[in-house]
Amino acid sequence: MPSDRSPSPNVARTPGVLAAANEKFFSNSAEYIFKEPWVLDFHAKLRAYLEKNIDWLGIANDHGQSIKVAERKMLDYACGDGFLTKPFFTKYVGIDIAPGMVKKYNETALHLGLSQEKMYAVKGDLSSGSTQEFSKPEDVPTADLSREEFFNFDFAGVALALHHMENPEAAIVNLVKRLKNDGVLLAIDLLQPEEPSEPKWGERKGCNHHHHHSCHDDSHGHSHDHTDAATTSSSLQSGGDTISHDHPTFSLERMKSMFARAGLIDVDIILSDWKLELPIVEDPNTKLLFARGRKPQV
Repeated sequence: MPSDRSPSPNVARTPGVLAAANEKFFSNSAEYIFKEPWVLDFHAKLRAYLEKNIDWLGIANDHGQSIKVAERKMLDYACGDGFLTKPFFTKYVGIDIAPGMVKKYNETALHLGLSQEKMYAVKGDLSSGSTQEFSKPEDVPTADLSREEFFNFDFAGVALALHHMENPEAAIVNLVKRLKNDGVLLAIDLLQPEEPSEPKWGERKGCNHHHHHSCHDDSHGHSHDHTDAATTSSSLQSGGDTISHDHPTFSLERMKSMFARAGLIDVDIILSDWKLELPIVEDPNTKLLFARGRKPQV
């Protein structure tokens, strides 16, 4: 996905503006981004890694067995098109700030042959608390997330989205509130380099992914060629203002601290074990972190 300018620190630190920028940008990108071959390849590798570590995640893999299993609910925050959705739960609820992504998630449910009772998404924001909306009245309305249906989940996940939020700590706290006791939270994001250094002139500071997988150049304007005409449309907004200037990546210490402060226990973090072959990742040592924590029993 093209990026025309670096993220503005003024925009990123003005309450509500970062959320509005993400809402607009990722709604506009929803129709084409999931068709990109590199995105499809990345999603496949990510799913394979999660399946390989399903025991570490604490997810029971009894799908397809003849026995009837109890209801298990998954909350997919910043859900995109539902690429994290796998057949290990009986019900899936997505929440996304971008109406276009909400529509894509619900299209995925139709493609999988799942009824709205089994899988659906709504528009909402658990991080900024902003009342500012980009959506017009005829678009997907913001859901009342205080309703009972948005609580008591067995599992909640947020993938490659925390660095797009003005308050990732609030997002973690609000996700934990929606877990049932003994429920599990998974957060996936880019690992902060151990020794970050200032880039030389003309070099990139790094790449940051959204859960919809956009890249933003922090040092100078650039773009990537795509076959889909939508990617080159002059009306497509730059994605440079959709990431936080304060936390484009996360250290192990900060992620553990956010989980602990939200009341999670048994916190553990593992790192990706494959090379991130993305058109906008230049550092061959770039890693994803997978943070898992459990809500304690009362």
